[in-house]
Amino acid sequence: MTITNRNSGAIFALASAALFGISPALAKVAIGEMSPLMLAGLLYLGSGVGLRLILLLKRQTVFSAVTTLKSPQVYRLIGTIVFGGILAPLAFAYGIKSGLAFEVSLLLNLETVTTTVFAWFIFQEHVSKRVWLSKILILAGAIALTLKPSNGFAISPASLWILAACIFWGIDNNLTRDLEELSPTVLASIKGLAAGLFNTVLAFILGQYAAEPLQVVSTLGIGALSYGISLILFINALRLIGSARTTTYFAAGPFFGMLFAMVVLAEFPNPYQWGACFVMLVGVWALSREQHTHLHTHEPVRHKHRHVHDEHHQHAHDGTEGTEPHDHFHSHTPITHAHVHWPDIHHRHNH
Repeated sequence: MTITNRNSGAIFALASAALFGISPALAKVAIGEMSPLMLAGLLYLGSGVGLRLILLLKRQTVFSAVTTLKSPQVYRLIGTIVFGGILAPLAFAYGIKSGLAFEVSLLLNLETVTTTVFAWFIFQEHVSKRVWLSKILILAGAIALTLKPSNGFAISPASLWILAACIFWGIDNNLTRDLEELSPTVLASIKGLAAGLFNTVLAFILGQYAAEPLQVVSTLGIGALSYGISLILFINALRLIGSARTTTYFAAGPFFGMLFAMVVLAEFPNPYQWGACFVMLVGVWALSREQHTHLHTHEPVRHKHRHVHDEHHQHAHDGTEGTEPHDHFHSHTPITHAHVHWPDIHHRHNH
């Protein structure tokens, strides 16, 4: 894992965060009387359609990529569609309907906490003390958002919906991380089309499809930008720096969303909420100071993903791979060394 890869991962995560962070304010403007089910469906349908057009321009097919997946990865793909494409957007849409855009944006920081908990507890990803500190600060900031001067803690329906969405996205993030044989664009396109069609069709079946043409078009556009392009960037970051670190950088997204809501919707935080913002920012800063290095061993493995010829990729070519970075099946020989690294697809070892 090189420092360049870490910097690239951080840039991808921050760019993804900015595009996703402004989605609550954009959706608040576009939603009108649209049902949460229809909103969730159109957001991901816009993502899937937009990315499918990109794949067509590149003459890339989705079907051939999926047929190469082994059973465990097929199950992960189904899981990302269900948790990340169907359930999470639906909970998010209900949160948008019942809460302020800037409040929803800041509460989305809980996604980084749920992702890290699942990464550590279920998927055995190493999480350092500094990472835990950053998550605790972000969680503290999210709790502070519910403070009211008159009656202490107040739990709103919007916050519960956003918490549910963050739990579903936390599961989704960890499943997505290990689908390295699918390119980010292909994976995001599959998720968007499958989940978007499911929720949209369900909205029609349940009679919850009322929407103006302009609302439909604008919601599809928001989905293409804030879910499609953002998801491609996010998946790239996951593969470079792992789930826990990607989602901590991603925690900057709600701040973009809060500022955007202030400009577009004239929603302004109170002093307690400004304090919550500061606590969360300290949490993101704490992660940026992390340095992780130790002696570790890479086991032999054969897989396919986008790569350059760094110290982990010293393999032969037949001349058809093209310029770097490129994507093809390749083999890794065993190697033991020590260097600064993060839990990307080549560093999922125990500590």
